[in-house]
Order: sequence, then structure tokens, then C-alpha cells
Amino acid sequence: MIYDSITHAKQYQGLHAGIDQILEEVQKYTSENYPKEALHLNGNDVYMMFGCYETHPKEEAIAEAHQQYIDVMYMVEGEELIYVKHTEDLQNITKEYNPEIDALLGELDEDAMPILLKAGSFIVLFPQDAHSPACVVDSPMTVKKIVGKVRI
Repeated sequence: MIYDSITHAKQYQGLHAGIDQILEEVQKYTSENYPKEALHLNGNDVYMMFGCYETHPKEEAIAEAHQQYIDVMYMVEGEELIYVKHTEDLQNITKEYNPEIDALLGELDEDAMPILLKAGSFIVLFPQDAHSPACVVDSPMTVKKIVGKVRI
């Protein structure tokens, strides 16, 4: 997992070409020019989805982990908590990994680490990083978040 401010994105250049591409591209978007459609930067190997939704209580969270894609999440507007835990340490897997949806699902464990994703910050989540995004910080709010997908 990598968590940082977008102002430090250049420090991670060279880690993976797809991650580089996403971190450069997300900086072009604000609340004013926020798209509604997905943007494919390199077919299905590197693409971005633009979400606008209301955060939900931690009690409604589901842990997910992927094997085919790295997630690069960038908050444009608002803030949310993303709970993260090593995939192999999840205590209650509710759906084994399904390659058709590239997801393993499980209950959110109490000891998952909360990460505050606020406007201008990003997080990179690898297959070992099970995560539960979109959780309330203080009270529900509408957020605008870009989720980049980078094929491994």
C-alpha cells in the first residue's frame, strides 16, 4: 500500500508504468471538469472510473481484494475512510476470489487500519491489501473519487 498527497506523486515514478499514468492523469480533474464516463488510457490494462457517491457507515463496509488489478484511488472532493488489512489476514471471507469480477469479498475486521482519503490524497492498493472504501469520517457526505485500475 502507498498513501500520500498527490503533490508527492513524482516520488513514486518508475514503480509501474500504469501507476505513473494514473497519477499523472488524475491531476487534470477538479470538481468542475469531473467526467461521468470511464476513461481508458491503455484499453483494459489501465483505465479510470469516476465515482460520485455518499459515504456509508463502517458497519455496512465489505472488504475486497483483487488479483488482476492494482487500485489507485484519488480523492477529488470530500473525504472518506478506507479500511485496509492484509488479504491473507482476513478473518471471515464471505466469497472466495472470483476471477470474473476480480474480487475476493469478506467482512471488515475490527483491526483493519483506517486511512483518511481526503481531497488531494491518493492510495495505491495491491493484491495483498484488502480494502473497504467509502466509509464515513464524521457524517455521511458526497464525494468525488477517481479509481484507477492497473492490470498487473
